[in-house]
Amino acid sequence: MISVQSLVSDALWILGLAGALATVSYVSWLRGVKQWVWAYTLSTPLLLAPLSLSLCLFSGGMALSGVFSAWPAPWWQIIAWSLLAALFAVQAVLYVRTGRRAGWETPIEGQSNHE
Repeated sequence: MISVQSLVSDALWILGLAGALATVSYVSWLRGVKQWVWAYTLSTPLLLAPLSLSLCLFSGGMALSGVFSAWPAPWWQIIAWSLLAALFAVQAVLYVRTGRRAGWETPIEGQSNHE
């Protein structure tokens, strides 16, 4: 039976997965336009902040799906997904702060955009 809780938890992980795919697609397009190499692109807050937020939503949705499913998941899986969600949330906050402070297209690791 479909409940509001299971509907919200499933929507949450689907939204997180869609966000991750949209982020990678947009950054791939931007990389081609700006002539960046992948190593440079993968170290910018422009990619890392929304990707971390999307993975936080995905992990949180998976944890909630384990809680609210008809056959609840084992406790250790719920804790693991919750821990991942918390870690991705912290990471997203740190990347947003870095992007606001240093610029969204400035790499975190100080790499150049040339091979």
